Order: sequence, then structure tokens, then C-alpha cells
Amino acid sequence: MEELLFSGNVPSKILVTEKWLCNNLNLSKKFDELLINIVSEEVLASAISTKNPDGVAALVEISSIPNYQFNIKDDFVLVLDRIQDPGNMGNLFRTALAAGVNTIFLAGGAHPLSQKVLRASAGAVFHLPFQRFEGTEEEIINSLLKSLHELSDVGFGIFSTSSNKNSLNEYSKPYWEIDWSKRTALILGNEGKGIHKKIQEAFNETITIPHSELVESLNVACVAVPLLLERKRVAYTSNTRIKSD
Repeated sequence: MEELLFSGNVPSKILVTEKWLCNNLNLSKKFDELLINIVSEEVLASAISTKNPDGVAALVEISSIPNYQFNIKDDFVLVLDRIQDPGNMGNLFRTALAAGVNTIFLAGGAHPLSQKVLRASAGAVFHLPFQRFEGTEEEIINSLLKSLHELSDVGFGIFSTSSNKNSLNEYSKPYWEIDWSKRTALILGNEGKGIHKKIQEAFNETITIPHSELVESLNVACVAVPLLLERKRVAYTSNTRIKSD
């Protein structure tokens, strides 16, 4: 609820239990009291899919969610190719927000506005614009390829992540060897199948996180953390070096 306030989105209705209201008077005062509806715990439980609701739920209009519109100043795009697990999707949104990603392209997969993704993202979905491609798998991949080519045409470097198993490229660079200061689109693939073959063939520059061969691949949400935050590390290191000079 606090993340919803911070994002500037105004819910159209808020359902709360008396217990939650008593324990969160300061937070509840930040909302228009006309939006707040006190309900029983049974009614709240029937309205949402959470097994153990914490006493509050908000109805937010889809039109209030940030819409993707390309900005010439954008320099960091995350591309998620058919990510299926809602927990992974939510964590990816949260990590992307922390890393300063401008927008996320979604090739199908779990919907970011589902309750499980919203919870896992801890409200990050309310802050970060996204574009979700829908349709058949072929239509989704073709739409994504079109958008990636448009990014490439305006100077973005397009980088796929790879494991030893799924890479079509004989040599994948360790992620610290690319220039993260340039405009970058980073592609992360499906939990089981990796990045679609057509995308790898069109953009075959790949990066990887070197790790023990005893582990075939890493969880996509785990992979995202060092890759996305590397850009922040590079910027911080550069600024520190300039100040010391």
C-alpha cells in the first residue's frame, strides 16, 4: 500500500478490515476516506487470491499503470522472453527498478498485473513502464524482434544472456567485458527453454556469468541481479575515479 502511494497511483477502491485500519491509522489517513470500505476478513479473503491476506486490498485502474512510450533519453531496456513464473517476474521488475531500467519488454509469459506478480514485485510494477507483446508465440517473437531492431537502429547494443547449454554462440563474453555505459538492451530468457532461437540468431552477441560446470544454469531472477546492477557499479566506479582525480 505504501508503494502504491509512493508511485502516485490513486486506487479507485480500498478494502480493509477493522483490525488493519486500527493498526494503520497514519497510513489510512493518506487516502481519501471515501475510497475506504471496511469489510470482514471473510469478504476480503473471497475478493483476492492471497491465502493469508494482511487485511487490505486496493483496486487500481489499469489506465493508471505507467504506459510504455519510447523516450530518446532512454538508455537501458530489459527484455523478458516468455518468463513464466510469477515470482521470477515480480523479482525481475523489482531488480530492474533498482538498477535504473527505463522500460521492460515482455514477450508473453506471466502477466505483470496478476496478483502474484504484483506481490513479488513489492510495488515495482507501479513505477516501471512496460510493453507486453501478445498473440501466438510466432506473433509475439516477431513483434519483439521488430522492437529490438528499432532499438538497434538508434544505437542500442542488444545482448542476450546464455548458459553453456542454450548458447548458439561459441564464445560468450563475461558480463563485465561489455561497455555498460552505452545504451543497452539486455535479454533474459524463459526458465526452461532460454531465449528463443529466432532472437538469438538475430542478435547473437551474448554475455554470461561464469560459474561452476556442476551447475547447468542459474535461476533467471538470480542472473538478473549482477547483470542489471553492473551498470550501476560501472557508473559509480567512474564517478568515484573522476572525483579522486
